[in-house]
Amino acid sequence: MVEVTGILSLEDVKKEILEFCLQAQYRTNILEHILVAESSIHYTKYIGPLLAQRYLKTDFKEKRSARNEKYVITQKGLNYLKAIAY
Repeated sequence: MVEVTGILSLEDVKKEILEFCLQAQYRTNILEHILVAESSIHYTKYIGPLLAQRYLKTDFKEKRSARNEKYVITQKGLNYLKAIAY
């Protein structure tokens, strides 16, 4: 787990979320993992940009806000993790 508050940059949090989502994860689990409260503000700040940049994808196509929606890393996200590993 990584604590978002403090000296971690958004890039560190991005990396942490992408690594965590190598296996499909619920929104609640992702936010819990980075030690922030589950709220729409935190979703918008941390998960929303990763979806918009296509580093993450969801398993629901029709209902974007489905309660049981899971998030998983995309090939683009995997490529990003490989690129920053060096």
